[in-house]
Amino acid sequence: MDKPSLYFLIKIVAVISSLFLFDSAKVDITIIVISALSFACIFVLELLFSRNKISVKLLQITIFLSLVACFALGIDRLYPLYIILLIHMVDLTLDTKMFYYILAVIVLLSFFIFPQNITIMLVTLLQVLMLLLCRYLIDKLYVSMKSNEEQKEQMTELNKKLSDLRSLIKTLKYNASIEERNRIAARIHDQVGHGISGSIIMLEAALLNMKVNPQKAEEGMQKAVNNLRDGVDEIRTALREERVERYLIGLNEVNAMLEEFKVSYNKSTKLVTSGSLEEINLDIWACIHDNTKECLTNLLKHSNATDFVLSIQVFKKLIKVEYKDNGCMGDDFEKGLGLEAIEERTVNSKGKCFFHKGEKGFSVTNIFTM
Repeated sequence: MDKPSLYFLIKIVAVISSLFLFDSAKVDITIIVISALSFACIFVLELLFSRNKISVKLLQITIFLSLVACFALGIDRLYPLYIILLIHMVDLTLDTKMFYYILAVIVLLSFFIFPQNITIMLVTLLQVLMLLLCRYLIDKLYVSMKSNEEQKEQMTELNKKLSDLRSLIKTLKYNASIEERNRIAARIHDQVGHGISGSIIMLEAALLNMKVNPQKAEEGMQKAVNNLRDGVDEIRTALREERVERYLIGLNEVNAMLEEFKVSYNKSTKLVTSGSLEEINLDIWACIHDNTKECLTNLLKHSNATDFVLSIQVFKKLIKVEYKDNGCMGDDFEKGLGLEAIEERTVNSKGKCFFHKGEKGFSVTNIFTM
């Protein structure tokens, strides 16, 4: 339903109600039929003009002709149609903000200028109220549709920006890895490569002096051995300096998964840690990673949660890992394949698994002993 359709229907209703007034006035039935068909043709023409977005002036001309017809046939008999035509003319001519004020003045003046009996007044008021109510609802619908379209455009732009950001992140990660590899290669070349190259030259010189001057060849070989030993020490030192702590690898993987989940599904995720995380071994980090992934999947499938918190606490004798969300569940819950997989994975890592459902959400707790 839109405004052109609304005015078309209301005008048809006004014509039908006016026909009863014609009938009560004992007018020739031929005039009634011809008048009704003529008005119907004009209204259909107006609807076609509106649908094809033809100039508003043509609509105003047709409405003006309909008003003239009302006066020609008798304003007392076509009073409801006359008021509806006036409202349509005002709607096409005036601004929306002034529409209701001007309309009230015109309707009141029409009632005073062309007084009618109580039946015609009630029928006219009923049609006017129906028209204004439907028009108000259509305006609200237009606003909602426009807002919805704007939100869809914003969502499209945001999705495009999100896709661009993901592509940028991949590019930055790749560039960072390339720069890191180049830096390590340059360090090995500068610090280790020169020492090894010098040792090779010394060994070649020692081979040449092996028969001529064995003592000098032995000294050269000893220097080459010392250089190689120093080179190996430098390699070990470089690897030790470049090597990332094991717990940082596991922590970054879990944190990256939480951040990706937050961006993809618009859910709040948080990672809380305490204690010496370096005490956590690789098996437990793998278990934490897989359990976190499973808990996030269950959150999407079985819960309406908006927040997810992963808490990792390291104590002297044990490690506590809690996966908690604020979702609402039923009174009872059964362990499905996902929760059973979490429990089995935790037991294989020499830990214990506990499930808890409360008013504030659902949580999974893993306890590992050190």
